[in-house]
Amino acid sequence: MRRRWPCRRLPLLASTFVIILFLDFHLRTNNLPTLVFHRAVPGAPPPPPPPRIPQAPRGEPPVNSSGTGGPAGGVHSTRGPGLKLKDIFIAVKTTGRFHGTRLALLRETWISRTKAHTFIFTDEEDEELSSEGYNLVVTGCQSDHSQQALSCKMSAEYDGFMASDMRWFCHVDDDNYVNPEALLSLLSAFPPDSDIYVGKPSLDKPITAHELLKGNKTREVRFWFATGGAGFCLSRRLAEKMAPWASGSRFEQTSATIRLPDDCTVGFIVEKRLGISMVHCHLFHSHLENLLLIRHRLIPHQVTLSYGIFENKMNSIEVKGRFSREQDPSRFKTVHCMLYPFTSWCP
Repeated sequence: MRRRWPCRRLPLLASTFVIILFLDFHLRTNNLPTLVFHRAVPGAPPPPPPPRIPQAPRGEPPVNSSGTGGPAGGVHSTRGPGLKLKDIFIAVKTTGRFHGTRLALLRETWISRTKAHTFIFTDEEDEELSSEGYNLVVTGCQSDHSQQALSCKMSAEYDGFMASDMRWFCHVDDDNYVNPEALLSLLSAFPPDSDIYVGKPSLDKPITAHELLKGNKTREVRFWFATGGAGFCLSRRLAEKMAPWASGSRFEQTSATIRLPDDCTVGFIVEKRLGISMVHCHLFHSHLENLLLIRHRLIPHQVTLSYGIFENKMNSIEVKGRFSREQDPSRFKTVHCMLYPFTSWCP
């Protein structure tokens, strides 16, 4: 019986030895980081990719969830590094006879928020505007709506921007309402230091023009252009590249070459001379479209609005507010009070 005892102890000793080894291994490795491996499960969706800052593809508008052009989420998009409203040169084209009507409405509404970097290009001196500190630029251009007069003012706008140190040039007419925050968000969605020409075409296809060549010959050209009546913007990098055809008297010369007005000339230079595609964005609006189609909930996301006579009746957005149609036919005051309800004159 005594001879068999060591044999009976062997399994117990072996088990004890294994337990000691296990505890030692555990104590040595319990400070190592834990690695978790995710196995693919058949039929399960792949893990989400890391977040990326959205960038607008060349020639295509940034699109939000509502299906309109512009950065995702309207005015809540990611802004580029350091871009501020004061970096945007806003040029307003007007004429002397509208200083007390159209321009007065803009001064009372959105220009009150952007006065320091909004420049009014006109054809008449105005002591009242100058004395109140507005950036008034008297161009010396004709006051009519001819191709020559329009191109003359656009040339002055371009040169005015190039003489500044601002990062974006935006043109609007005196019948446009500019939403400063929506404009800032749109431009902030584009990659910095890129070639951007963004606006809304008034046609559903490229315009056809006949470019004058030497020897009294012509060449047919087609290109997109952003209608000036809705407003458009150019990045500084692109504006600098336009200089051979746009600086000084060259803009009017280029306009005469295609025998089309100012906004068409900008599109011609960008698309045909530089080979850069326009970015189509439906957040810009002119009086040439049916403004009643803009939904009320989307109004705060629009970059520009307009008003005017369309098909022999008043054309303006449909928006509810304290101002009646008679008090506010353009609806600009109503929109302004929607965006800035604490304005002193808002009801």
